[in-house]
Amino acid sequence: GTPPSPRRRCSIDTAVAAAKPDIEKFAADQMAGITDAVGAAKQKFEGGDYAGVIADVQTVTARVSEAAKAAAEKKAALTAEWASFATLPAMVGQVTAKLTELGAMRRLPAGLDTAKVDGAKASLETVNGLWTEASAAFEQGDLVAAVAKAKDVKPMVDALKNTLGMAAAAARQPA
Repeated sequence: GTPPSPRRRCSIDTAVAAAKPDIEKFAADQMAGITDAVGAAKQKFEGGDYAGVIADVQTVTARVSEAAKAAAEKKAALTAEWASFATLPAMVGQVTAKLTELGAMRRLPAGLDTAKVDGAKASLETVNGLWTEASAAFEQGDLVAAVAKAKDVKPMVDALKNTLGMAAAAARQPA
């Protein structure tokens, strides 16, 4: 048969290269299969098996398409999950305000002592550090790391609110 044009061969590399960043971030498990299929097509091209090249090109195209779809779905899910953490900064602000309020009191409310308040302050520093890291990861486009860190922050903030008696106070307020 006639060899596929070099232009067609380059378009496979171009298609893979265009999809590769998102596939590597969000569907990395599928990248090896794509790389293997491209390698097989190139070997067949070098060996003159042009019918095999055409079949492999179709395989590569299908795999890239599937992987790109999976990556887009994962990216959308992570973006939605990140959006679910939008209230965390406000909650951290509430905890900070509560700690400031407690710091100004001569006597702490029942159920709180200096050790609990100091522990909460230390915990809040950890929360702020993790949230800064999560936000930085998000700004850099690393949704996987951003969501993972935010998932660590959420229970810590909830625990702080609970320790400081804020969860019970919020539950008593009329909706």
